[in-house]
Amino acid sequence: MAARNDRQEAIHNLLAERGRLNVEELAETLNVTTMTIRRDLSAMESEGVLTRVHGGCVLQSPFVHELPFSEKDQQRPAEKNAIARAAVRYLRRADRVYLDTGTTAVHLARILPGDLELGVFTNNLRVALELFGRKGVEVAVYGGALGQRSPDLTGEVALSRIRDFRIDVAIMGADALDARRGEFYSADSGTAMLSRAAQRQAERTLVLVDSSKFGKHSLAVIGRLTDGVTLVTDAGISDADRALIESTGAEVVVASIP
Repeated sequence: MAARNDRQEAIHNLLAERGRLNVEELAETLNVTTMTIRRDLSAMESEGVLTRVHGGCVLQSPFVHELPFSEKDQQRPAEKNAIARAAVRYLRRADRVYLDTGTTAVHLARILPGDLELGVFTNNLRVALELFGRKGVEVAVYGGALGQRSPDLTGEVALSRIRDFRIDVAIMGADALDARRGEFYSADSGTAMLSRAAQRQAERTLVLVDSSKFGKHSLAVIGRLTDGVTLVTDAGISDADRALIESTGAEVVVASIP
């Protein structure tokens, strides 16, 4: 997905202020044709930013609710795979790695190289199964209560066990990311607690989030973008969001889809 242009950024900002916009008014305000505006709205609707209605558009709700794991796993697979491949370059030999409960973690597990001799800690049962039998990768599952909508183990047992181990890198996904606040979120509070605990045990943090999740928020804060955090995303990130994130001190890595 191409990055938003300046005109689309202006539309997004106006929509955030007003909640609803008219095509003719936008064309006059931005000094372009209505056909150009309609193309912009169509592109932005595909990003999940807005919903087109008769004569204009409305702001799509920025609050993300929890979806079934199987549904999330089918969303934007090319972007997630590109992000996973970019993230591998940040792993070092013999690292002890936490892979979280998200679907991007599964994409990363599929391509983890055995020659790095990694130790992987996870409560994502899909990740554990992807790595089952993989030479050169040692896998540990913390334990806990199995989720209702995702194949994840969370709860007090998981939190207790995660505090027993130091790890080199915590790899986080997210259901939403607000660049203005410098925060990333989970739609499940149990998952968020586990992710926050993993980051406290880690020397460094990688956040893997595709650009469709930007400009949104959800139930629980997983963490904050700051110095020492690396965000890996795709080329759909806008210049404005990238500037906001880099102003926090976090590194931004843009993965290219082959």
